Amino acid sequence: MKIIRSILSVSSLNQMKAFPWTKEGLWLISSACLTLACAAQPVTKIYVSAEGAAPVPPDGSIARPYRSIPEGVNAVRALRQSGMTEPAVIYLRAGRHQLSQTLVLRREDGRPTAATPVGLEKYGAGKSAGPAQLTIAAYPGEHPVVSAGIPVTGWKRLEVSLAELPASAAGKVWVADMPAGLKRFHTLYDDRGRLKRARNAGFFPEKPGNRTELHFPPRALRNWTNLEDVEIQVRPFRPWVINMLPLASVDEAAGVAQTGVSATYEMSLLPKWVHNPLGASVWVENILEALDEPGEWVVNTKTRKVYLWPADPAPDGSPRGILAPGTSELIRVEGNIDYDGATDTPVRGIAFSGLTFSHGDRLAWTSDETRLGWGMQHDWDMFDRPTALLRLRGAEDCRITACRFVDSGGSGVRLDLHAQRNRIEDCEFARLGEAGVLLAGYGPGKKDVNHHNEILNNHIHHFSEISWHSPGIWAWQSGHNRIAHNEIHHSGYAAVLITTRVTPGQRPTGEGGMTVRRAEIAAEDRDRPRDSLESWRAREKYTHSRHNLVEFNDISHSVEKLSDGNAIYVSGAGAGNIVRNNFVHDNLAHSMPAAIRCDDDQHDTLIAGNILYRNYGFSAGIASKGVNDIINNFIVAPQTPPNSGYLSFEWVPVTGSKVFRNIIISHPGGGKALSERPRNPPNPKGPRLDETELEGNLYYHPTDAHWMDAHLLRMRALGKEQTSLVGDPLFKAPEQGDFSFQAGSPALKLGIEPLNVAKMGRRKSPADASK
Repeated sequence: MKIIRSILSVSSLNQMKAFPWTKEGLWLISSACLTLACAAQPVTKIYVSAEGAAPVPPDGSIARPYRSIPEGVNAVRALRQSGMTEPAVIYLRAGRHQLSQTLVLRREDGRPTAATPVGLEKYGAGKSAGPAQLTIAAYPGEHPVVSAGIPVTGWKRLEVSLAELPASAAGKVWVADMPAGLKRFHTLYDDRGRLKRARNAGFFPEKPGNRTELHFPPRALRNWTNLEDVEIQVRPFRPWVINMLPLASVDEAAGVAQTGVSATYEMSLLPKWVHNPLGASVWVENILEALDEPGEWVVNTKTRKVYLWPADPAPDGSPRGILAPGTSELIRVEGNIDYDGATDTPVRGIAFSGLTFSHGDRLAWTSDETRLGWGMQHDWDMFDRPTALLRLRGAEDCRITACRFVDSGGSGVRLDLHAQRNRIEDCEFARLGEAGVLLAGYGPGKKDVNHHNEILNNHIHHFSEISWHSPGIWAWQSGHNRIAHNEIHHSGYAAVLITTRVTPGQRPTGEGGMTVRRAEIAAEDRDRPRDSLESWRAREKYTHSRHNLVEFNDISHSVEKLSDGNAIYVSGAGAGNIVRNNFVHDNLAHSMPAAIRCDDDQHDTLIAGNILYRNYGFSAGIASKGVNDIINNFIVAPQTPPNSGYLSFEWVPVTGSKVFRNIIISHPGGGKALSERPRNPPNPKGPRLDETELEGNLYYHPTDAHWMDAHLLRMRALGKEQTSLVGDPLFKAPEQGDFSFQAGSPALKLGIEPLNVAKMGRRKSPADASK
């Protein structure tokens, strides 16, 4: 008993006095023994409950828990100030733990000194550097929710229908006051998740405008009395982005509107080649005229009224469980950031386990002053902003395990600026308005401090539901990360991005231009052109998205709303990125040019051992715009012949690219196996197959035995494809995920390695995914 008591916290001992041999007391003893056996050091335990009022002053014990997470954190801080040095665990009991403003955990909450990393690998976080100094965890067997939601109460049926409301909404809309203290919010929630903000059927621009000027058809927009509350969601001229913009003015007679913030590109019709099944490219949100379905809502900040047609009403028809978000960022783990200096001082050793994070707001664009030049690649996200439920900003050796990030307006997790040896494992990211996980280091320059993180064994699905371009996982200016064994599906655009795509000479107001650390860029490197291997080599030292490992992921149903996107996209990044052993399948959107793509001056990437199965890919299966190697990949059951080629080399010279031991099975409609796609207008130094190394590939067309004759004749005359073959690879059962070979397969003769889908995607045990 002396040993057990020695590792219990003061609150735990008080708790044992209350019920020494009850069920709760026995649980404490077993927990203490487990702590002693596994961690071999004392652990202080604090309890927080969100249910009911405290009958007596709380002390953090299981019998008298604190009533909020900040109270629990402050209790741990007080113990540290009094001399406590052992790790602490704050257990959250079941219920909704409300945070109406961001809780910031700082250096004093983590480990006081840096731990020496153990077994740091080339990719990922390596082995654990020691136990967390502070853990916020779910109480065993319970499911607490950390929520930004503030209750909206006092609902009354709207007895007198407003003129703007559709006739179908008469008698069905309820109204309440905005929660006190909230100035504005862009999302709303009930017990089932995020509610749909009222949105009209949309329209197309009448003629080209510019980045702040939109020409609209008659009656499409009005000069509403609360115009500052109205937003338009617009697909500007380029097909790979969507913007949510506030309106500044509307001239109904002239059919011209001005937005309060610039769009990424001019607001005009989409290019004719863009697949757009949605019947519009501009939609108006948060107007009463569009409140025509159950579950829709509108807020008017001038009158401070919220209007809702409830989808899950109480027995009397009134809304129930309605929450408005008080913040976009629930918790931020933040070290001391010296933005302009060379060295940050991070927080170390904070962990989160078993928690659900929910009900955050979408961080809206409010002015060009804070937006222009701060957007990362096509404004797919904003640099160093509180857009995620949980953010690590200047953090090392932190763990996020078995958590859920669901039903929110923004992203799940961000790792900003300085972030090293952090791990996100066995989590779920679902029904998010924006991205799943974002790793974003400093802009181009010499400060390379976002690296060696791991994103393992997560289920990331139904994200990008508001900002359709938001990815599942994005490493921007972040390197040496391991992204493995994740299951990613149902996205508006890409699943995984590895990019920088900001040149050192980018103008300040251009995409990412404000992130460039100009004082750290050599004068001769500032204005180098793109699309040149020599130029890329000179710029690569400022590009920190290098040596990332994307492996064993299961990716499907990507690019379901926007166009010109990919399941896995590597663009304008550094050297040494590896995309291997991924199962990329059932990406059926007609707007996806290639399942895996290296774009915009991308070099020194290895694409190997991937299975591309039953994808649409109107342009290619794998596209490479640069000198990259494509080895032992299987392209099987494509859903359309490609416009370019199943393997497409694009725009720039690809001298020295290796294409070895791939299997390409053609669509019955044919198409080129490999293609040289010049830039339009053609680049005289564009890609040429005769500059690549081609060998040991297997090609098969189900009905045309001569499909490859011309290609092989040309290549063999150049001494290439000497061992490549044409024939059925004789997969055992690809429909069941078995891509091994039957006896007699020509793939065996070529030394092509079989691929096993069973090894790809999520593992049942998080420990298995770490191997």
